[in-house]
Amino acid sequence: MPKVAVTTEIAAPIEKVFALFTDLEHATEHVSGIKKLEIMSTGPINLGTRWSETREVMGRLADADMEVTAFERNRGYTVTHHKGGVRIDTVFTFDSVPAGTKVGIEFEFNNQGLPPGLLLPLEWAIGGKVRHVLSDDLEDLKKSVEEVAG
Repeated sequence: MPKVAVTTEIAAPIEKVFALFTDLEHATEHVSGIKKLEIMSTGPINLGTRWSETREVMGRLADADMEVTAFERNRGYTVTHHKGGVRIDTVFTFDSVPAGTKVGIEFEFNNQGLPPGLLLPLEWAIGGKVRHVLSDDLEDLKKSVEEVAG
């Protein structure tokens, strides 16, 4: 599946935006799609941080064990999880812009080990739904950051 990407600009400094995006302890307060989150690591978010997340996806609850697989404070991070034999990477990027911070989120399936083309018939439907979920998450987070930075 090709990457699905969404971006937005948030009227707040990069440090505040990054801090809220990586605040796992309060994620259910900032992202309406996350129904439950249990942190399995100790300390602040960093490379190797793990958590279990329950989300509402297409009207159903879905659980996933997440892990930070790349991390650079105030620049970006990657969250990886596996579902049905597919590795899913979600890459968050943060760039300073005159109005505040530009945030990008990219979502990509890596069907390691699955026969080529197995997901092809579903890619268009999955891609559209993923774009919708990512846009909703990004809008929720933008609203939360701008309320705090107000």
